[in-house]
Amino acid sequence: TGTDYRSPFTGRQIMILERIIITGLLFLIGTGGVMAYKQWHVGQLNRETAVSAFSTLATPTLLYFRSDSCVVCPTQEQYVKQLADVWNGRIAIHKIDADTEPQTAQQYGVMTLPTTIVVDNTGSVRDVNYGLTNAHKLNKQVERVVVGS
Repeated sequence: TGTDYRSPFTGRQIMILERIIITGLLFLIGTGGVMAYKQWHVGQLNRETAVSAFSTLATPTLLYFRSDSCVVCPTQEQYVKQLADVWNGRIAIHKIDADTEPQTAQQYGVMTLPTTIVVDNTGSVRDVNYGLTNAHKLNKQVERVVVGS
């Protein structure tokens, strides 16, 4: 004799679960897209940009793009200063004003401020950060470049 299967979930619970799954998938797709774009941008910079113009005597370099009209740039500047103190001359830091040097910002594909670009001692771009990037993340990126060089 056949017994009817009854789901332990109501129709509303199933609908909520579906929405959670769809939201999670959209988040994963978006995150993957951003990561893929960052990798593509780093590759583009390494192929097309003469980073060596900012490389100082084969020293790892941080390019920091900013502007006076950027609201979070003062906070980013504090993080960059902390980085300079930690690495004490073992990295070169170039502060680039995107308003007064728009051609340089365009050359590096800067679309948002602040943007920080970590360059290794061979002049290859290793990391690009769009927007405010905390001191811990910058330090880890620079550490990989300095220790690896």
